[in-house]
Amino acid sequence: MTTASLFRLPEDVRGDDYVLATYHLRLPAGTDVMARATTFAVGQTTGTWVEVPGLTPELRARHEGRVVRVLEAPPVEVGGDDDEVHDFLVQIAVPTVNVGPQLPMLLTTLLGNDASTSVQAKLVDLELPDAYARDLGGPRFGVAGVRELVGVTDRPLVLNMIKPCTGLSPQEGARIFKETALGGVDLVKDDELLGDTSFSPVVERVREFGRAAREVLEETGKDVVYVPNVTDRPDRMLDTARRAVDAGARALMITYATVGYGGLQALRDAVDVPVLGHFAGTGPYFEGPASGMSAPIAAGMLPRLAGADLVLTTTPYGGYPVRRLPYLRTLQQLALPRPHVAPALPVIGGGVHPGVVARYVRDAGTDVVLGAGGAIQGHPQGPAAGVRAMRQAIDAAVAGRDVRDAAREHPELAAALERFGVLD
Repeated sequence: MTTASLFRLPEDVRGDDYVLATYHLRLPAGTDVMARATTFAVGQTTGTWVEVPGLTPELRARHEGRVVRVLEAPPVEVGGDDDEVHDFLVQIAVPTVNVGPQLPMLLTTLLGNDASTSVQAKLVDLELPDAYARDLGGPRFGVAGVRELVGVTDRPLVLNMIKPCTGLSPQEGARIFKETALGGVDLVKDDELLGDTSFSPVVERVREFGRAAREVLEETGKDVVYVPNVTDRPDRMLDTARRAVDAGARALMITYATVGYGGLQALRDAVDVPVLGHFAGTGPYFEGPASGMSAPIAAGMLPRLAGADLVLTTTPYGGYPVRRLPYLRTLQQLALPRPHVAPALPVIGGGVHPGVVARYVRDAGTDVVLGAGGAIQGHPQGPAAGVRAMRQAIDAAVAGRDVRDAAREHPELAAALERFGVLD
């Protein structure tokens, strides 16, 4: 093996069965970045620089990683070098045959940390062959399926989460569900902190909330969908999910970062209802500047590929300090066309209220779910009025009207703006 054989030009791998993974590295001045890149490419694929039985030229040609790009940022071509550290973008081509159409082994390969070959690097971009993305599957229902489920085709959807997060019995939760549903909300989900508990089993919640939903349907004609949280260890999660669907659940939720992207794939394949993927637990994946992966990959691309039909994400306008660029790129990873993979509905959560609706519609368009918690449950006139205020703000945003002008016609919206303010 020669060092030169570990490099390929982008044109030479494009269209082949390679995953292209791009990393950011920060290295001390004088470090041989080319050597670091080749060490990582080999270590995370064939796994050894030592000549061992079985490491044939044919095996290397089929399974060994290749270095495709090494770019310095900023690009410095000539002159002296007084900097203490240098930043690089390194792109590695990983054969898809090594990992197959499953995300746990893909991430083990891309983020692995073998002691003899690893580098401190952050995965910042990921490009998949069309056939590989198709085999991963993606959402079974996607935007069109979720819209068909709730019966809404032409506006952003409104979602509420039951508060308080925990401690309520199924009967108490169903009462809050009904009060909220009477306002015309589209979806009501569990808070991510409520799973299958002794004081509120998932299947019992499904039955009680389903009874309340049928009462609302008879009173208002609005069919509100309840989304229970089935997050658990994999075996119990799948069992609870099946029993919940048998009891009448028409959608399910999990926190994909805690059950794993493979757990999300398994849930998608186990039930015939849309799945909402919640971002809780994703922070450790992307918050570190020198490890993990970028937020658009962790909270956008991967949950979509794993099968989430709706994906809850966060924004710069709430309490979490995510920057605007990764927020917008995450929305794009969920919604932009991808060959063979349906788009997922972004669910905006955290600090959502009528005064920020116009901003979200500008950022994401109308194929978005606005998840309002306190703005609905804490509305001065009650939860139903909180839902109506959200709907009124959405109608104004879709029509291009200033929300303050619309508030002159709607007392619920006016009360919400007075309570929560407006973000221009």
